[in-house]
Amino acid sequence: KQHLMTRLFSKQSMPFYKFGDVMYLQKIDTAHCVDFICHRFEVTGKEISRELAEKVCVTVENHSSYVQQLAWLLWVQTDKKATDADFEAAYTDLFNQNSMLYFKYIDGLTAYQLNFLHAIADGLTSEFTRKENLHHYQLGTSANIKRLKTALENKELIDISGKTVSFNDPVFKLWFRKNVRRFT
Repeated sequence: KQHLMTRLFSKQSMPFYKFGDVMYLQKIDTAHCVDFICHRFEVTGKEISRELAEKVCVTVENHSSYVQQLAWLLWVQTDKKATDADFEAAYTDLFNQNSMLYFKYIDGLTAYQLNFLHAIADGLTSEFTRKENLHHYQLGTSANIKRLKTALENKELIDISGKTVSFNDPVFKLWFRKNVRRFT
């Protein structure tokens, strides 16, 4: 199934059909992001350890806009040298700033869809139709899995790459784990 952005440029009925070449960009390397974060702290008279800068990147799975947002929130929390406590406050701010959007994401989802997201949040990326997974996550029948995948992909909440399913938004995944109860 094609992603919306790909469809915009590749389907004849879409407004940007053959508008340009489609380029798939990889996430920016962690080491490069760490260098950038450390440098930006330094030029503003603040300090951050490479370990804490790496924690920023790893926490948001190198998603560039979230790296930028979390690093900025950490910078705001930091007086002179960034600490773990500053990171925790920035992380909480990141959740708070995005909470309304995440509530909008889950608004109107069925119990099956929420349970499917719980399965992914728990680390399940495939084999959803196995009897024990269907039962443990209360996903209904194996025939229901295809409908769940299609619905959640159309809502742009998950990404399906081959047989692997994952959240599109790494911070939503973290927020979901922390804030959404599993339906049983």
